[in-house]
Amino acid sequence: METHDVKVLAIDDNEDNLTTLKAIARDVLPAWRVVTASNGSRGMELARTEDPDVILLDIVMPGEDGFEVCRQLQADARLRSIPVVFLTALRTGRDSRIKALEAGAQGFLSKPFDEIELVAQIRAMAKVKAANRLERLKKEQLTALVAERTRELEQELAERKQAEESLRESEVKYRNLSESLSALVYRAD
Repeated sequence: METHDVKVLAIDDNEDNLTTLKAIARDVLPAWRVVTASNGSRGMELARTEDPDVILLDIVMPGEDGFEVCRQLQADARLRSIPVVFLTALRTGRDSRIKALEAGAQGFLSKPFDEIELVAQIRAMAKVKAANRLERLKKEQLTALVAERTRELEQELAERKQAEESLRESEVKYRNLSESLSALVYRAD
């Protein structure tokens, strides 16, 4: 995946922050698409339907905070490959950064953020998502290959069992025939 064609999901309860992120994307890389959500539940919904390359997530939001949203993203098998970068102004300390990483985030930026650093983070995370997607595709291909080979081996085993059963039946017939033939042997001098 080229990082010039990136879909970003920004989850933040502050409309001004979302507008700023859209403006940065429009000015810096117009091919980027920014989808926004003003709360965690809407963000989860958009993550499922939009399959973004990166999620920018605020910490302090009404209802579920960013940490909880991040944990939900990591708990969902379809969404856990999407990199999450926390982008926050209020909880910027060491404890928040550690908590963000423990919740499953791959990055953390404090507001006001440096525009160049933000773009670099998004590009790096888009590459991570592309690598995750490739790994998942290879894993699915390998799983399909193993399943196909397993079916082939099961079929081969069933054929061998059938051949063994046929061989046993033939041995029984031969033994019965040879036993009955020994009574019919005539010897003449």
